[in-house]
This record gives sequence, C-alpha cells and structure tokens, in this order.
Amino acid sequence: MTQNLIMNYPVNDALHQINRAQFGAHYMLIYPDLTTLREFYSCYIHKQIEDNNEIVLVNPFYETTDSVRQVLSEKYDDGVNDVYKHEKQKSLIIIDSLKEYFGNKHHMYFKKSLANDARQMGKTGLSVLADLGAYSHKSKYKDLVDYELSLPTKYDDNVAMKGFCLYHEKDFNNFSEEQKQKLVEHHGKALRIVETQ
Repeated sequence: MTQNLIMNYPVNDALHQINRAQFGAHYMLIYPDLTTLREFYSCYIHKQIEDNNEIVLVNPFYETTDSVRQVLSEKYDDGVNDVYKHEKQKSLIIIDSLKEYFGNKHHMYFKKSLANDARQMGKTGLSVLADLGAYSHKSKYKDLVDYELSLPTKYDDNVAMKGFCLYHEKDFNNFSEEQKQKLVEHHGKALRIVETQ
C-alpha cells in the first residue's frame, strides 16, 4: 500500500520534480545509495544557488561535510574555491545531520531564521536537504516519525523555505508499515530516486 504512494524517478526526472517545488514544499526523497544521492544533490544545489539565487542548507549523514564540499566542487569551474566562496557568502551551509538534529534543540528556529536571512540578503529563499539517517543511526525510529509529524505537510507561505527529507532506502525499510504510511502521507510528495540504468 505505502509503495503505491511513492513515485519512482531516475535522477534527472527527480531533479525535474524537485526543481518545480514551490516554497512551502515539504517532500520526502528516498535514495538507494550514496553515489545516486551525490549525483542528485550536486545538480540540485548548483542550480538553486546559481540559477535560483537561493540559500541551500545541507545536512549530510552518510558522508562528511568535507566530502560534500568535494562533490560540489566538481560542479564549479574553480572547484573547491567556488564552494568556499558560497559558504563565505552564506549561500551554502553544510552542517552534519548528527549535529543538526541531536546537538541543536532549536534547529527549526535556525532554519526559519535562515529563510528570513535569505530575503534580507536579496535571495529568493531557502532550500533544505536534510538526511535523517542520524535518527536511524541512533535507532530512534519512533522519534523520527514523531518529529516528522510535528512538522507541517506544507510550510507556512510566509517562510520562503522548501524542505526535502532524505532517507536512505535501507533506513526507510527499517520502519514498520504503519510508520512508513504515516511518513509518506505526511509529506507533500514522496519520491524514490532510482538508479539510472
């Protein structure tokens, strides 16, 4: 039943879907492996910063913040220097998921303040790519479901923010069918990124 509510897309089609998301979107993205995730987020982040003038907050879990910088640097002419430039300008913020979700009780306030900062900086808004693997790592499946259900299905129109909750397929499979159903139904859209053949 839950599987019928999740739309399967190759990376490019998933990017097309996500790039069309309006501010207020709260989507769930299930990915099969780190290689596929990297292909997805590097294209998404580059487009949002360069073409859409957004701030992007990335919370990786299955890789380090430095490896995210390295992956992103491959999208830029000046490599790592461009990534650091975006970080210095606060167009790109990379914070480890474990720190974000278990070291900061006020992470939602932080995200809303970033969305407000975006407007003050002349940016269009904030995109959040949050890998929620930190909860699985700590075997906090119920806590994660409770956390997700505490968030709105659609963020307030007054807050220029899009939220994309990233789930590794193996983590998602550890939830009960009832938990999966709640998670999928609570998001505006649920997409599974499938490997491109």
